[in-house]
Amino acid sequence: MNQSRKRKSVRILSIAPLAASALLLAGCSGGTSEADSGSGKSGASPTSQADKGIAYAKCMRENGVKNFPDPENGQIKITPGSGLDMKSPEFQKAQEACKKLSPQGDAGAGGKIDSAKAAAWAECIRKNGIPDFPDPEIKGGAMEIDLAAAGIKPQGDKFQKAMSACQSKRPQGGMMIKGGAPQ
Repeated sequence: MNQSRKRKSVRILSIAPLAASALLLAGCSGGTSEADSGSGKSGASPTSQADKGIAYAKCMRENGVKNFPDPENGQIKITPGSGLDMKSPEFQKAQEACKKLSPQGDAGAGGKIDSAKAAAWAECIRKNGIPDFPDPEIKGGAMEIDLAAAGIKPQGDKFQKAMSACQSKRPQGGMMIKGGAPQ
């Protein structure tokens, strides 16, 4: 594979564990309730993380990102080739309008991820078949992990199994996955 493919980012927003084995990879910044979204619509704030994810996707579409995906199996996936440009002014504007609806969990609402919990989670991933899994870099309410540098395939069975096995140790908050080895 060429180097440019290795460097492509895969971004996935965490909605929340819908089941103990749910894979949670997250990224993107925080969100706004529909009432505050700038869409002019009012309504009750979503109470569950799953409801937040659905409301967030709807808000993003209402604010100009027409092909923003609905959550699937507890996740919103934005991958290369999805047609979404996360750096576009339209995406950034919608993201800002919807930030209170962000499905990033408690830390995504401005809290800070506990670095000890993040390290324990990373160690669990390593013990469950991904020995080169890097320690996450904590950036406020999100973790950043460079899988490309470690040669890890995020869609691979071993990675998926390790993520499921360690789900209970994963800190709340967003997660940005950088790269990933070619499939």
